[in-house]
Amino acid sequence: MDPIFVAGNPTCQDLGYTYEFKLDLDPASGEYTDAATGVKVTITNNVAGDGVLDAWSATFEGNPFGIDAVIMKGGPGANVYVYNPEATADGNLVTPTNPSNGKPYGISHVSFCFDFNVIVTKTADPSLKRTWTWNIEKKADQSSLTLSAGQSFIVNYTVKVSATSTDSDWKVGGEIKVKNPDPNYAATLTSVTDVISKAGDPDVVATVNCGVTFPYNLPSGQTLTCTYTASLPNGDTRTNTATAATAGKVEGGSGTATVDFSKATITQVDDKADVTDSLQGNLGTASAPGTTFTYSRTLKYDACGQYTYGNTASLTTNTTGATGSSSWSVAVNVPCATGCTLTPGYWKTHSKYGPAPYDDTWAQVGEDAAFFLSGQTYYQVLWTPPGGNAYYILAHAYIAARLNQLGGADFTAAQAAFNSATALFGTYTPAQVAAMKGSSTVRQQFISLAATLDNYNNGLIGPGHCSE
Repeated sequence: MDPIFVAGNPTCQDLGYTYEFKLDLDPASGEYTDAATGVKVTITNNVAGDGVLDAWSATFEGNPFGIDAVIMKGGPGANVYVYNPEATADGNLVTPTNPSNGKPYGISHVSFCFDFNVIVTKTADPSLKRTWTWNIEKKADQSSLTLSAGQSFIVNYTVKVSATSTDSDWKVGGEIKVKNPDPNYAATLTSVTDVISKAGDPDVVATVNCGVTFPYNLPSGQTLTCTYTASLPNGDTRTNTATAATAGKVEGGSGTATVDFSKATITQVDDKADVTDSLQGNLGTASAPGTTFTYSRTLKYDACGQYTYGNTASLTTNTTGATGSSSWSVAVNVPCATGCTLTPGYWKTHSKYGPAPYDDTWAQVGEDAAFFLSGQTYYQVLWTPPGGNAYYILAHAYIAARLNQLGGADFTAAQAAFNSATALFGTYTPAQVAAMKGSSTVRQQFISLAATLDNYNNGLIGPGHCSE
């Protein structure tokens, strides 16, 4: 920066500034504090007598402080460095040039000129409203079934609730603090304004309430606290600038804060939903963005006919009471005249020993009843792995066929094979059949009859297969 030469011995007051902090002679490097104002100046002056001030910086109450001008006095005049805007540091300042040697005059004194500005600080507290819109979807792993009378079937249901959000009502508010640091003069505040800005967008002017009437005299060392609010068009990040304008010796100032909606206070609308089910009752409360509920229902019909097993899941939101629902139906056919058949795997697990729900068709046979010459019960035979023994291969199909018949399935297609198998079981033990060679006519008869009864149990012949 080029200095302005001023003849004679100018003072800061001559230049129109309120305060002057004067360091006489050629100041050595170090820290200097103005006793009258508390302004501190740090000097770097490497070579004494060369007329050069290598560097300076200014602070007030630990913060950088703005200097309006520096007077470098030497010889018959002074070089004045004027800063606009104010500077908090500078370097390589010189006194006027001595024409006799072309070098700067030695420093006779250095004066720092300044006025106090009000100190403006502020907060920016963004807020928004987030409204959730909910959806509910109910499904099951079955939509149609064919069951025998008295057969139990487990249907597994899922109820998925999900929510999407929309933000609105973006706002920012907070405090603006205006402090008068001047030790001698009141600051005459003419206004306090607040503007929220973003490049490419129109500025948004906030509503400011300071609780006083302007112009307002803010005494030395005192702070005025104001509040402000503003509505914004969206949640973009913006710069919030508060400005305090003044008249008189104490100058105005400004302060900024970032409006960051990632730190916003959010008012949640419908962020939860109570979920119920017409069959299962209360499923629970879902929080946005959602969850999935699961449950199972056992279907069983003792009489033949066509049935529809339907139910509805519903939700109600916590704020506005918005509702939604979703339904699912299972069409169930329980054949009347012919019934339907089930495999040995079903009958193994649906006895009184479980683990699946009990099918009371077993009561007509008795799980613990003796099975012919096997030395085992019906239940034990059905759970004995065949291991290649044709006796157990036929016995499994035989027991299932018998239970299917008792359950109401048309037995016409299996009757002849069932009668022949009954005769075989009344004649042979498991050990006898196990000892038969593969070419044995009797063993081949066991295998052939098992195939026929297995086809019946699987619905390949006869009335058809039940859902399992």
